[in-house]
Amino acid sequence: MRALRWILVVVLLAVLAFGTGYWYTSRRPHLAPRPTGVTTRPSVVVYVPHFADTRTEWEAKPVPVGEGEDPLRVALEHLLITRDTPFPQGTRLLRVSVKDGVAEVDFSRELLENFPGGSTTESWIVESLCRTLAQFSDVEKVRILVEGKRVETIGEHIDIGEPIPVR
Repeated sequence: MRALRWILVVVLLAVLAFGTGYWYTSRRPHLAPRPTGVTTRPSVVVYVPHFADTRTEWEAKPVPVGEGEDPLRVALEHLLITRDTPFPQGTRLLRVSVKDGVAEVDFSRELLENFPGGSTTESWIVESLCRTLAQFSDVEKVRILVEGKRVETIGEHIDIGEPIPVR
């Protein structure tokens, strides 16, 4: 009999504790989170190669995108000027557009004129461009143009006459 009383007392106390806790939390005002003072800005990522030991490693470099700026254009322009870019010095982005999943990227003639040569450099240019464009969900392939014209290759090693898959 005594054991039954203790069980009832414990159950009654548990019900009272739960009810009090529920009542207390339902009466408290819900506070909005305080601003932390840290503002997040949209950003894009550009990919540049590093030759380590006997293999290529890719460094992802985040780039902030300002309000009203085109993230695709920001990424490509930064890719051309960032440290360790494989693109020849002086290469400029003239135009970029995306239609039906194909990004047409038009570069200045310096892409061809200042190309230092080599299959590795050419593959780094193409791959860094593809890796950078792969972050944009509406881009499936890239067509590389120079001064508005299609080119077959940058340095005679990679065929870029047709659009190249970015993934």
